Amino acid sequence: MRQRRLILLLFTLSSLLVVIVQCTQTKVKEPDSRGQAYAGSATCVSCHKAVGDSYAHNAHFNTSRALDGTAATDSLGLPEGEFVFNENTRVGLEKRNGAFYQVAYINGREVKAEKTDFVFGSGHSAYTFAFWYNNQLMQMPLNYLTQEHQWVNSPGYPEEQIYFGRPIIARCLECHSSSVNKKLIQTADLKLEEQFVKGSLIAGIDCERCHGPAVKHVEFHQENPEVKEAKHMVNYKSLPLARRIDACGVCHSGVELQSLTSTFTFKPGDTLKSLPQYSSYTGQDPDVHGYQKQLLEASPCFKIGKAECISCHDVHGEPKVSLKIYSNQCKSCHENTPHPTLAAKDRAIMADNCIDCHMPKKTSGTIGFQVSNSKDKIPYMVRTHRIAVYKDLVK
Repeated sequence: MRQRRLILLLFTLSSLLVVIVQCTQTKVKEPDSRGQAYAGSATCVSCHKAVGDSYAHNAHFNTSRALDGTAATDSLGLPEGEFVFNENTRVGLEKRNGAFYQVAYINGREVKAEKTDFVFGSGHSAYTFAFWYNNQLMQMPLNYLTQEHQWVNSPGYPEEQIYFGRPIIARCLECHSSSVNKKLIQTADLKLEEQFVKGSLIAGIDCERCHGPAVKHVEFHQENPEVKEAKHMVNYKSLPLARRIDACGVCHSGVELQSLTSTFTFKPGDTLKSLPQYSSYTGQDPDVHGYQKQLLEASPCFKIGKAECISCHDVHGEPKVSLKIYSNQCKSCHENTPHPTLAAKDRAIMADNCIDCHMPKKTSGTIGFQVSNSKDKIPYMVRTHRIAVYKDLVK
């Protein structure tokens, strides 16, 4: 009897040990905040590693990210310093306790300090910063221009006053993240205040933001590994041209684009023209910041079906930095295009650069960056996506 109890006890302990080992060795997948139809980028990368490794350097993937710890902050290469509004008011940029802070000083006395929790922008041109205030994401006073290596006052902020009070709303995150769950809270003065569920924010533009929910796709190919043709996933090449550029246009059609429902619900194959207040380009000259889709649609190259977003942009790879590489796309159709109005020396210079003349940089009328200790502003230059002959550039 005693021996039987001992055997039973050993068997129970062995079974318990197996369960413990399995639990400790199995990584439980966190549910995606968008719902059960979404697999998460880590699942995508497990089969598409090369694409994932390349996309990790892409501007879309890095359009926003959380800054957790010293390494994340240091990876941005931000210098300490200060921004002077006037002789009594300044903002210090300081590293404290392994994090980066923006610190307000009035008459030499520290009056407010906020830790940088979140950054917007890939860093090609600039970074914008935010901090969590309870369940709200608030924009910080200063931006950093990476090419000018300069701290500047955030666009639209007071010129003489330090301002920590602008909330980053869900409409901003619809183009600078992949998802966030929000809730409306009634304040004491009976106004509705937008707040976020912190753990629901998926930073950057991830795989499923552009390709749509992937759980069915993943499940099918795990069960049928011999099938190489993608199932339960939209094939972009099969979409009409208008629907292909609509997928980009959901974030590149201007800040006035509004929808009764969140644009997070937009899926590849949907059309933008079903969204209220969407406006097509009608010949005017919209601001170059954000209206890439409308400007491209006004281009002769687009109208004859020879140019679209992916003609020049590798949506999975690192951004091209050479105008010659972009110009080679132009030459695929315009190899022997004469430039009779250009001097011979200019034709030689422009042989590898179609872009500066036919897609010139223009000044945004909506964004400018105030510099320290001055009212002067650095203009924000953005390359127009209206491909055309600009006679004012011809000497």
